[in-house]
Amino acid sequence: MFSFTPQAARKISEIILEKGGQLALNIQIERGLTGSNWRLTLEPRQPSALIVEGVPVHATSAALKQLDGLIIDWVMTPDGPGLGVYDRNLIDGA
Repeated sequence: MFSFTPQAARKISEIILEKGGQLALNIQIERGLTGSNWRLTLEPRQPSALIVEGVPVHATSAALKQLDGLIIDWVMTPDGPGLGVYDRNLIDGA
């Protein structure tokens, strides 16, 4: 299974509440020639949403397999704040 850092879970939950509270984070992963393309968006929450550390999530079973062992964090990028995805094995092994 994947996880959120406390900062990411808190920020995503805040954004969902600001937008009315009936949303879920939709995670899509598409494999391309240069690697995986991640798409993280908010969409209307379905009853089937997974709850991961308090965050409602929509993801296909294929995406969940690719997410296994990953950590989603709230990070600062050159373009501003956003979500970053990290491999737990790379972090633990450092």
